[in-house]
Amino acid sequence: MSYLKSQRRRRTLVAFVSGVLVLALLPVSGVIAWRAVRDSRAAEAVVSLPTIAIPTTPTAILATTDEQNYLASISILALSPNGAGGTVLSLPVGMTMNGRPEGDPQRLADVYGSDGIEALKLAVESQTNTQIDLIAVEPERGTGDLIARAGTIDVTYGADVLDYDDGEMRIVGKGGPNSFTPLQVAAVLAARDPERPENTRLPDVRTTWEAIAQAVGAGKIGTVPATVIQDVGAQVPADMASFMSAFFAGPVRVWQIGFQLVTDTERNPDGIDLYGFDFGEVIMVMASVAPSAMVAVFPTLSLQVDSPFADAEVTRQAVFRLIYMGANVMLVRTTNDPPPAVTTIEYTDEMDRGMAEPLTILLDEVAWERATERVAGIDLHVTLGESFVAFLKATAGTSIEDQAASALADAADLATDATVADTVAG
Repeated sequence: MSYLKSQRRRRTLVAFVSGVLVLALLPVSGVIAWRAVRDSRAAEAVVSLPTIAIPTTPTAILATTDEQNYLASISILALSPNGAGGTVLSLPVGMTMNGRPEGDPQRLADVYGSDGIEALKLAVESQTNTQIDLIAVEPERGTGDLIARAGTIDVTYGADVLDYDDGEMRIVGKGGPNSFTPLQVAAVLAARDPERPENTRLPDVRTTWEAIAQAVGAGKIGTVPATVIQDVGAQVPADMASFMSAFFAGPVRVWQIGFQLVTDTERNPDGIDLYGFDFGEVIMVMASVAPSAMVAVFPTLSLQVDSPFADAEVTRQAVFRLIYMGANVMLVRTTNDPPPAVTTIEYTDEMDRGMAEPLTILLDEVAWERATERVAGIDLHVTLGESFVAFLKATAGTSIEDQAASALADAADLATDATVADTVAG
């Protein structure tokens, strides 16, 4: 079965499973929402609030292949809303595809190898809950042309960077300092040794992108930012060359997602070069740098998460827990505001609050507040508090599955008590 067909089947399955999840939550959320409707005048009309639009952040995939057209490196690029600069999210080409039958894994590189560019784009979108605007899969020279505006790139490697070419090994980057042309940098991004696992060269990919970012600095002369519409954001460039020009017109940041070699023989029976990843981390980064690209995959609520904590692990934990319970995390921000004592959730609609109660139970104690403004496409605004950090420490030795089971049981008991109280009260 081709990847495109298997993805259509997987999305149907995801819709079904998420529907079952929502049904399971209804006994809890239904009681809470019904009491909110009965007791609140706000239920009589939709609350009209000032609405803020999420600025548009165009996205692209840049992948590089080796001499045999095997995928050697892949990254998602997100333009800043001001149309100049942006963020690189580096992914392993050996990233395991979600939704595969146990014992039959597939990697991003396999998707490209069997089904081509369109399927690769769809696969990346599926892995990140996004809709990507552009994609370029280029050999060494094509990648060199796209990054040419970066100019001379100074990069230091911890050891020689090796590439397998026409049956022979060649050094494309020596250990120590190098001063490279864009084409030489592209050779590093295209480097691949089939005898060595990808995790030995992923650090070189990150180092290379960081060196490109350093060369770009505040923006390269001769580059052209993307067109920006006031109160809307950057517009999608016409093609990949225009995108890269805008990308190098401002500061570039680099993030490489964490990865783990899959050695479990049940998940990876043939021992292929396969890497697991943290879905919470991927969504945290994409919802931070490309919120307009995010796609709601669950038929529940869409959330904005603000974290006043510098530790990204706190934010990642919150995002993962919300996704685990079936919420759509669409926008993530790190703020400089002092953290509240208790995590706060702002809402505009009492029905949304009712549905949100079970979706947010893995955040522990929360305080509900009426929103004074809303973000377009966002149902709830979560601001993490000191209580969540304390909760993470208190539950550090407990699995997320056990935490969810315990929290849902407690919520169900409360819902039962509320139903009894309503019945007695008439």
